[in-house]
Amino acid sequence: MKQNTNKKKSHKKLWIILGIVAVLVIGLVSWGVHVVKNMADAMTEAMSGNTETVKKGSIEVITEGNGVVETAQSNAEDIAYNVTLRHLYKQNGEAVKAGEVIAEFEGAAMDESLNALEQQLDSVDAQLSMTSKEGKNSVTAPAAGRVKRILAAEGDSVLAVQNNNPGLVEISADGRLKTEFETETEVTPGQKVIVVYGEEKIDGIAESVKGNNVTVTIEDSASYEVDTEVTVLTAEETSLGKGKISSNQPIYVQADSGNVKSISIKVNDKVSAGNTLLKLENTGYSASYLSLLEQRQQLADKVMEAKEYRKGYNVTAKTDGIISDLTAKEGDILAAGTVFCKVMDTSAYQVVLTIDELDIQGIEAGQKVEVTVDAIEDEVFEGTVSNVSLSGENENGVGGYQVSVALKDAKGMLPGMSANGKITVNNNTEALLIPIDALQTKDGKKTVTVVKKDGMTEEREVTVGLVNNENAEILEGVKEGESVQIIMKLEDIYSQMGLTIEETEAE
Repeated sequence: MKQNTNKKKSHKKLWIILGIVAVLVIGLVSWGVHVVKNMADAMTEAMSGNTETVKKGSIEVITEGNGVVETAQSNAEDIAYNVTLRHLYKQNGEAVKAGEVIAEFEGAAMDESLNALEQQLDSVDAQLSMTSKEGKNSVTAPAAGRVKRILAAEGDSVLAVQNNNPGLVEISADGRLKTEFETETEVTPGQKVIVVYGEEKIDGIAESVKGNNVTVTIEDSASYEVDTEVTVLTAEETSLGKGKISSNQPIYVQADSGNVKSISIKVNDKVSAGNTLLKLENTGYSASYLSLLEQRQQLADKVMEAKEYRKGYNVTAKTDGIISDLTAKEGDILAAGTVFCKVMDTSAYQVVLTIDELDIQGIEAGQKVEVTVDAIEDEVFEGTVSNVSLSGENENGVGGYQVSVALKDAKGMLPGMSANGKITVNNNTEALLIPIDALQTKDGKKTVTVVKKDGMTEEREVTVGLVNNENAEILEGVKEGESVQIIMKLEDIYSQMGLTIEETEAE
């Protein structure tokens, strides 16, 4: 009896366990059906995608870069002579006012420079003693040739004529004249042509051809005048074009000073080197004598300045600013021409940005820039691209180019502060736009999927204009008001399914 009772209890426990298992299986199946349904719904929605309407709007293409705040210009304080630094009043990073003393020098080390200047002065004095004061009273031909222009008249001031013309007289030095013109007909260098001068036909040759521009030369003659219009023909007498006659190798004769007293030649006269062309009067001092006088005055001023410097002198700031690049210390001897220090002008600042080589195309002077400075929170400064360097620097295989940005306002800035810039490279306020996620690339072509009113889809090739992180400008392929399908990313699909993608680090 007792054995039967135990068997009944075991059967009862088994049925309870089976019941619990059944409930769990049914629950798991229901949950699985729910998950599968969610996955199916998400995949279906992903396949169909969301849609957006093609519409007109504004698009901007922005390039960003990081950089440093700098002063817009620096003034170099040079050392004029060999000197010893006696005392420093300012150090790097200190502010200085215009006219304020930066350092004091003594000139004990500059005797050699002073002696050299005095020797130069003696040499110029010796040249002056051997140079004629009087200007030349005639103008002669520097080379043989034919006179083609006389640009001065009797009584004219030499300098006045030469202010408005390349010289007083024009001589054709190589015996040839030329005419230059444009033509649509093919011409080859060395080709023989015909130049029609009035009723006369002259043999010519095409000396040079650059694109549609042709230069033809002819032999000079006493009967040809420059500035005369001529017609150029092929050897078969087909018109090539028209131009004006001019000297092929002109020499322009000049003089230093005076007035034209008389003219000894006529247009188209042949002259030899040394022949008198014009007679002058009121020539005053010769140009060589006046040039030596000017040199002497400059040297005399330098000698006086050097003697004053030898007594000791101060370097003062030319503008308000901040001292930089100062490396000398008291007691150092500095050579003439040394840049003692620089004064960074604090009246105007700029930001120098480094732009990635992939983004430098399209950046040019005049573009607007939004500048932020790390040390000045919640402030956006307006700037303009002032210069784009064409020489880049490559670091770790990545090229970068410097872009200078002039600032309208630099309140609170100091040289060396870190800055960021956003450059508006291009924009269009009347662009036809689609979301960037609607754009696909297939076989090297840009396409979109257009959703029609009946729900059917059509893939179209499009021509793309401006593109940024959000939108793309479409130039051809879709119309305003049409719907395009958004291409969902894998992470978006997972998100709709209530799942996340976790990245694992490689061991």
